[in-house]
Amino acid sequence: LLDSHGREEARGGEGCEVCKPTVGSVIASLAPTVGASGYVLDGEQAALQDTNDHFLANLQRNGSYSVVPRIPGGEITPEKLIVIGEVARDFGLYTKITGGQRIDLFGARVDQLPLIWTRLVDAGFESGHAYGKSLRTVKSCVGQTWCRYGVQDSVKMAI
Repeated sequence: LLDSHGREEARGGEGCEVCKPTVGSVIASLAPTVGASGYVLDGEQAALQDTNDHFLANLQRNGSYSVVPRIPGGEITPEKLIVIGEVARDFGLYTKITGGQRIDLFGARVDQLPLIWTRLVDAGFESGHAYGKSLRTVKSCVGQTWCRYGVQDSVKMAI
């Protein structure tokens, strides 16, 4: 990748601190589609991730972590909302709707993260990859499905 697309001074190196996390996130996310393991931290894929990605959570200033499940286009079912609520309640987490149309769960201890993610994954969630300098979410309004001024299916475009 660096030899083909990197700047001259980056060729043969490990990449810059701006591009490396984003490329690592994209490659890890695409791994299942190219035959690699479906888990972003298996095998050689683990080296592509930064510290927060190893835990699939963001380290907060008090030493706890926040967890950000992916909510494509901000669209979520009542069943998935209930699961997020139950996880937040059961682990004593603070919840906040983010600017990226996701729900962030704050206050998790590192030892709780595997169980939190097990419950979220069992409910059909995946990581929102909100950790480190990765690609950001696409936000959308409700579009023509609900809005009387909508002219396109903006949720479908965002997903």
